[in-house]
Amino acid sequence: MSTIKLIISKEFLRLSVLLTIIYFFLEGYYHFFISDNFAYLGFFPDFSIINYIITKLVYIWLLFLSWKVYQRSKFLYSIYLLLMFFFYIPNAVIFAFSNMHIGAFVSNVFFVSFFSLSSVIKFRLPTINLPKKINNYIILTLSLLAMVPIIITFRNDVHLKTLLLQDIYEVREVFSEKLIGYLGYLYNILVKTLLPIALVYFLIKRKVFFVGIIFLALMYLYLISGNKIVYFTSILLLFFYYLGYSYTSKMSNFFIMIIGLLIIAPFVDAFLFSQPILQGVFINRFLFIPALLTQWYFEFFDGNPYYFAESHFFNQFVEQPYDLPIGFLLAKIHWHEPTVYVNNGIVSDGFMNLGYLGVVLFSVIFTLLFSLFNSFKLHIGYFGLFFSYVYIFLSAPFLSVFITGGVMIFIIKAILLLTNKNKNLE
Repeated sequence: MSTIKLIISKEFLRLSVLLTIIYFFLEGYYHFFISDNFAYLGFFPDFSIINYIITKLVYIWLLFLSWKVYQRSKFLYSIYLLLMFFFYIPNAVIFAFSNMHIGAFVSNVFFVSFFSLSSVIKFRLPTINLPKKINNYIILTLSLLAMVPIIITFRNDVHLKTLLLQDIYEVREVFSEKLIGYLGYLYNILVKTLLPIALVYFLIKRKVFFVGIIFLALMYLYLISGNKIVYFTSILLLFFYYLGYSYTSKMSNFFIMIIGLLIIAPFVDAFLFSQPILQGVFINRFLFIPALLTQWYFEFFDGNPYYFAESHFFNQFVEQPYDLPIGFLLAKIHWHEPTVYVNNGIVSDGFMNLGYLGVVLFSVIFTLLFSLFNSFKLHIGYFGLFFSYVYIFLSAPFLSVFITGGVMIFIIKAILLLTNKNKNLE
């Protein structure tokens, strides 16, 4: 028994150390590179020793909470680590090194902290048993039927140059002009839920022919749209499907890869690209830009909630007070660019619409959502899909994730077709 406890403790310690190394690396990146080279975006150096100490004390507290989650569920512990990586650390760095809005920092701390309760929440799910062959054909048929309206609209309007990342923006512009009405919702649901679920499902079942069909469908959607999220999602799913034998080993390997990227990024940019591609596009775009935009939303809506005025349902009761959608308005204010839309994630979306009450409400719903996911007892191969959902919640409004992000459809399919009723694969 003591040996088992020692192994578990080492595993937890290893992940905590890896995350801490990433934390210090990102602080260095922000201080020495981001705040200088991307000052025009809104980053600026304004270090506060008090804020820095606060962020470190809070980080220790969050690690303590993570131990509690680790003991109960390795799946939820892995999600908790992703929340610290995507939500807490970037906002803590900006709070300490640019002395930004304390409300944004506190709200992200609450969001991550509250998630620790997810491991004590259980859902009883209905038991629905369908023959495996029927499952196979339902999942494949749903995916292909959803493709039909898009194929009819775009037909053979494919652009092979997008495979070489050429003419991306021109292809996107043409694609957006044709993607109107319900096609937009259908496309997003296909890319973010229906096809990813089918890909992992048939990988698990080792149905090579069906995997090939789904891969061709994803390839077609990319060639007509030039949307990088298509191949990014596909690579992400395959990466986490094959990487590691458990949730914790997948996270350990992911953190090691991130550390490796942080080490080599300056050298690759200097000697291969001669410009900050890895540092600017990946590190800044995926981690610090969402944190910066969160700051903007908190500053703009501090004491002035929006009450879902942009929602198609709620705007019947609440008047839109601005001439532009908020995403365009904030881009105009901070970047003097009214044609760019700046996204907000779940934390800033909650604050924008209902103030701190919205932060609490959305944190509760998010925690319940992943407690539900944990109750599904799904195959570990789906972890890449949950990873993508975490990132989508970081950069998209809450209601949009449920509708266009396909979360509701995923829940229905998981209950009916995917749930592992026999064992929990940790």
